[in-house]
Amino acid sequence: MSEQPKPAFGVGSFCWNELYTTDLKKASEFYEKVLGWKFDAHEEMGGYNMIMVGDKSVGGAMDISAPEFGGMPSCWGYYIDVENCDDTVERAKGLGAEVLREPGDVPEVGRFAALKDPTGAFFNVIALKQHSTEHPEPAPGQFLWVELMSRDFDKSTAFYSELIGWKAQEMPMPDGAYTLFQTANGNAGGGMPMPKDVPAEVPDNWTGYIHVTDIDKSCKDVEAAGGHVIFPPMEVPEVGRFSHISDPTGAVVAIMQPAPMG
Repeated sequence: MSEQPKPAFGVGSFCWNELYTTDLKKASEFYEKVLGWKFDAHEEMGGYNMIMVGDKSVGGAMDISAPEFGGMPSCWGYYIDVENCDDTVERAKGLGAEVLREPGDVPEVGRFAALKDPTGAFFNVIALKQHSTEHPEPAPGQFLWVELMSRDFDKSTAFYSELIGWKAQEMPMPDGAYTLFQTANGNAGGGMPMPKDVPAEVPDNWTGYIHVTDIDKSCKDVEAAGGHVIFPPMEVPEVGRFSHISDPTGAVVAIMQPAPMG
């Protein structure tokens, strides 16, 4: 991330963020204290919670404590907008992906599926009934970036380039190269090889970055609210300062204070 990324929109972009948590009450209290989020339960959607910042939805949350979830750990998931969900799933299988949830419909929203890429990173695809038509401008409390870390980054890059149509552009960094995943209208996200000091039990993964205005204060708030700061804030010149955190139920996400513009 050696430059301020211009977020993509529409097909090929990340379009939704979703929290799967083993303790919805504990998680909602944590994110409200740290980020000011409000969790709005919709009983007509099976108790699905919309995550709100003011009057804007920044994602959703669902309780996975029931036995049918098979002991799935708390985590975050990210959705990529595609033209056709079923076709994308079939092509993903042919490219070595595993289908975790077969395509299904969300009334008035679109058709989605959950997948695991060939190196083990979890992601979702959704064919929206209405695709976004303008570049997002994430405000504090909203997601501003999604990033892949993979132990076989070349394999991961080839998979998403073939499946989604992303163009991979390497950006030189002091400690190696960083890759931007580009669509025709902007950067969908980025990625890099998994750092060697990351424990072996950590799977390849996509991580979302949430915009905060004071990362040092946010990290203190994380600890005070029962979460964990995985590493203290790090700086990427001309981009900003970031940290990875985990909430009290174990879901990992990143927070970022963008560098001043201009």
